[in-house]
Amino acid sequence: MKRSSKIGIVVVSIALVYITLQVMPYFKHKKDTPFRIEQGEAPLVIAHGGAKKLYPENTILAFESVVDMGVDTLEMDLCMTKDKKLITHHNLTIDETSNGSGKVADYTYEELTQFNFGYRFQDLNGSYPYRDDQHEKAVPMMVEELFQEFDKDVTYIMEIKDSGALGKQAAKQLNDLIVAYGLEEYVCVASFDEDVLDYFLEIKDEDIIVSLDYDTATEFIVANLIGYGIFMDYEGYGMQLPIEEMGVPLGNRYLQWKIHKNDMFVHYWTIDDKEDMKYLINNGADGIISDRVDLLLEVLEEMGY
Repeated sequence: MKRSSKIGIVVVSIALVYITLQVMPYFKHKKDTPFRIEQGEAPLVIAHGGAKKLYPENTILAFESVVDMGVDTLEMDLCMTKDKKLITHHNLTIDETSNGSGKVADYTYEELTQFNFGYRFQDLNGSYPYRDDQHEKAVPMMVEELFQEFDKDVTYIMEIKDSGALGKQAAKQLNDLIVAYGLEEYVCVASFDEDVLDYFLEIKDEDIIVSLDYDTATEFIVANLIGYGIFMDYEGYGMQLPIEEMGVPLGNRYLQWKIHKNDMFVHYWTIDDKEDMKYLINNGADGIISDRVDLLLEVLEEMGY
């Protein structure tokens, strides 16, 4: 047999093995979660910070309003207060959202409720509806009160914002609250801080759902786009991704197929354009995180869901 023929056989054999590995089931055996949909179902409508283009973000007002609209999932950020209350707030400081200033961790929860967290909210008409007329519910919400009010009526995506020792305290308290209210399978915990997320994985109840941190999600994407993802396994049950990162499209059907083959869910943020919503829905996204959940609900109705 000629050398060129042998090389050809080897190349074809490698190609066949590669193709087989890509199409065969991955058998990751991750448990079913409410954060992953069945094929053909409508994706989860996920209110980003309580839909922060519609309501003051991460406030009682926002969460109650979007639940009344019919969203499936509340997405929020969590910070620790001076008196060790775990509350819903995006930044570690209050300057960007309220008429106050300083770090969340330097105030008690009661002190924080004296500020107007609707002060800087600008509605779709460019007005500031809560600046001169403060709404009593335009304040952050304690996680415990959040669970008490909404219980199992919705699911939750919760991102721990604190880092270091405070981040670990937040992680421990969050775990304890989830277990106390029996919401182990209703909460997906996330953090961009790898150390905090690793700590949470160590101490969490085994039934609590965790999504991948940014670096691990990046590693997952690279592994699966290149083709060695079948050999990888991850502790998380899914991931939240942008539709595109550094020019690399992440919302395409192929990547979503690969994520699902790994028995994981994928949600996309922050999607406020109706065409992007339709694109992701058609490609099989499990959830869409949006500041305009009103538009997303319209899209789902238009598409017959």
